[in-house]
Amino acid sequence: MGSFFKPLKRRLISACLLVMAFVACLFMLFVDLQPKVSSDFFFGSDDPELAQSARIHALFPSDEFLIISAASHDIFSSRYYQTLENFSDDIGKIAGIRRVVSVSTGPESVARASESPFWKSLLIGDDGKSTLIIAFIDTPTSSHIIEEVEAAARIFNVGEAFHIRLSGTPYIVEQIRRSLVDDIKIFSSASLLIFAVILLIFFKSPVIALGASASGITAIFLTLLILQSIGQPVGILTANLAIIVFVLMQSQVIYLTANWRQTNAKDEIAAVRSALALTFRASFWCMLTTLLGFATLLNVAAEPLRQLGMGGIVGAIVALICSYGLYPVFLLFAERKTEKMPRINGIVKIRSFIRYGVGGCLLLVALSAVPGLSRLNTDPSLLSYFDPGTVLGEGLQYIDENGGSSPLKLVVRLKDGARLDNEAGYNAMWQLHNNLLADESVGTVISLPALLAEANTHPLAFLLPWREIVTLLSLGINDNVAENFLNEDRDQVLFLLRMNEVGRDKTRNKVISELQEITEREGFEPVLTGGVYMLQGRLSSLVSQSLIAGLAGLLVLFAIIAWIVSRNWRVSAAMTLTAAFIPVTILGGVGWFNVPVDIISAPAVSVCIGIAVDALIHLALALRRHDYSTNGINAWTRTLQEQSMGVIASSSLIAIGFLIFAGSAFPPTARFGMEIVLGAIFAGIAALTLFPLLTWFLEKVTRRP
Repeated sequence: MGSFFKPLKRRLISACLLVMAFVACLFMLFVDLQPKVSSDFFFGSDDPELAQSARIHALFPSDEFLIISAASHDIFSSRYYQTLENFSDDIGKIAGIRRVVSVSTGPESVARASESPFWKSLLIGDDGKSTLIIAFIDTPTSSHIIEEVEAAARIFNVGEAFHIRLSGTPYIVEQIRRSLVDDIKIFSSASLLIFAVILLIFFKSPVIALGASASGITAIFLTLLILQSIGQPVGILTANLAIIVFVLMQSQVIYLTANWRQTNAKDEIAAVRSALALTFRASFWCMLTTLLGFATLLNVAAEPLRQLGMGGIVGAIVALICSYGLYPVFLLFAERKTEKMPRINGIVKIRSFIRYGVGGCLLLVALSAVPGLSRLNTDPSLLSYFDPGTVLGEGLQYIDENGGSSPLKLVVRLKDGARLDNEAGYNAMWQLHNNLLADESVGTVISLPALLAEANTHPLAFLLPWREIVTLLSLGINDNVAENFLNEDRDQVLFLLRMNEVGRDKTRNKVISELQEITEREGFEPVLTGGVYMLQGRLSSLVSQSLIAGLAGLLVLFAIIAWIVSRNWRVSAAMTLTAAFIPVTILGGVGWFNVPVDIISAPAVSVCIGIAVDALIHLALALRRHDYSTNGINAWTRTLQEQSMGVIASSSLIAIGFLIFAGSAFPPTARFGMEIVLGAIFAGIAALTLFPLLTWFLEKVTRRP
């Protein structure tokens, strides 16, 4: 038999390595790993909220802009003004920057800007110790523009005399893109290495560690290759998809390896076949559950969540294919050790463990986390994407505290539809301007009445009526400045607000609703609302909806699959309850500790449910094999003895592997990693303790004597 097996094994491993090499070559040739992150990365082009922003842009054309703060202990000094002028001229020469507005290019003196109703709100910091430079840039923004602005800032930054800080949507987006690239290069690669080392330590077999790692990397390559072929680039969420796919596969690999080691078959091929037959059914149902969970994201309006949904669907299928099409070949070359899990002595100890042990403690932890759900912050500040202790975080916070950082656009008109290019319209707009500015969430308001107030300071302005002043400001010699605020029919006007992010204790949607109420009280009606602030508010709602609707839908689907797998309603109910406690505990704990739930870290809950689902399905199928309906607690004894190693290994591997993400300098990635670490630990322990406890409880309260 040995002479027959050896050529077969060689052919199988040769074919396996050839497939891996072919996939790797295609990956290197065709896959672009640069995350595609733009200022409208929150939504797809067909989203109604983004369409509303597009309509505002069509009515009032404007470019994206960088906000640059130049602080000094004396902003009125001639030295400060000269440096500001040189810096403004320098960045104005950068290719891609269309126009620079600063004290040196507008009012031409800090004193005059401080006295102007228009320039003060636009260019003077609230603390009176800084002025702002607004650099309008081409769309879409390229990385080189930000890099050159940063280089210029480093040259002119001279400490207290001229301290430069950068902000603005293009700058923040570029920082997010860089952080994702760094995480892909450093943490994703390092975590793959750590996973391989853990597999080697746990299974004590270089062949198994190599096979699991190589098969997992092939699954990553194949997933990203398929996504690239269907036109889906690497995005803000799919940047971490590689690790998710790797984890999906390693979970099945661990259960397959554990069953392979415990089989009684005498030759290599028979042992692998036995393990495949024993494990595939559970793996298939795990894949299907995971796939359906990701599928719930496909109908969400947020483009990143849709991308993650499609990536998760492809990844779940590819992970199953690689788990059973590539990895088993390596088992033919591994040494099979048949150590058994230690037996648990006696039914009495099992019952005591189930009734009064760790399962009860986990149940208390889950229940205590429930009130934390009401404290969940799914609408965190945009500044929460950056560590406030860093230079970048401090700079963004400083600019936010001095006039706001997140743009919001409000297009309004008088309720009676009257024209606004007259004195009555001016007075109404000016009143609305002041009331909007008085709101604590608003840092700065830039509007037509402020511009008209500046124009009215001209010595000859009294000779012209308001309509003529507006007409003059609409001429080309004045850069058509009025057209940026007033539509062609002169009955709709744009208010550009820079919103405060630091210290915000209301949701963005609530803030926008309150601003719209102010608008209506002043005799206007909102026509359009847009800007990054609005999109972020919309995104937070979608994250909340996807968490609630997605998790609820997944649990309903899992309840159906649990019954199909177990064919016992008590077991399926216990499985569903155990799975439900995973998101409750994670999200409740996050709420209690005020951890932001942003769009990057939110999918961690779905990953944790996937970990729990794997363990629960493998346990349920083992219970069914051991005839739980007849053998009761004895079936649990044998099931735990058979499957505990796989559950413990899977949850431990995932927890230790994701622990490295805690070291990321990008807070959303760090939160994503830590939530999975805690969720994996909880899921593994809950599967081995809480699931048996709930099963026993349902048996006691529902079964007649």
